[in-house]
Amino acid sequence: MTTLWPGYSLAKVAFEIVLAPEAIEDFRLLKANAQASVRSALERHLRHEPRKTSRSRIKRLRGTLRRQYGLRVGEVRVFYDVSGAAVEILAIVPKSEADLMTGAIRMSPMRQVPLSELKDDLARFLREAEKHEIVITRHGKPAGVLIGFQSEDDWFDYRLENDRRFLQRIERARKNLHAEGGVKIEDVDDTP
Repeated sequence: MTTLWPGYSLAKVAFEIVLAPEAIEDFRLLKANAQASVRSALERHLRHEPRKTSRSRIKRLRGTLRRQYGLRVGEVRVFYDVSGAAVEILAIVPKSEADLMTGAIRMSPMRQVPLSELKDDLARFLREAEKHEIVITRHGKPAGVLIGFQSEDDWFDYRLENDRRFLQRIERARKNLHAEGGVKIEDVDDTP
């Protein structure tokens, strides 16, 4: 409960946490300690404020057509949608399983910088690229994109968010969740 004024309390809405069939499989493949950490993080971070983004824990995914979120839990990432009063867990991915994923094209507004200017002050442009992508031009035509990352975790997230296979997996999970229904986190066993 949150107290706004003396005598008045505002109750936080509890979201239902539901796992898609694929996410249940992902969860069961985790080691016991990772399962406990993920379950605890789902309750702590997604039960009441699943849309509350932060720099190190919850982030809105870039490059996705539908509003989607990622939750960092140590070396594991949980990808989910928020639909009404439900948090729909679509995938649970350990970092170790995503080492070979590569990027696809993202659509977002980008600053354009001539290659000659970039060469003169690369460090400054890398810092700027941490905030937004920069299109590198050669003779006035796009030649590449400079994307900066504030941390290794950001690099990992970028690779997943832009991998066609992973995005297809998320879409399958979303369809299966809506077609077959999901399982509440309280009803998921911790054992493989």
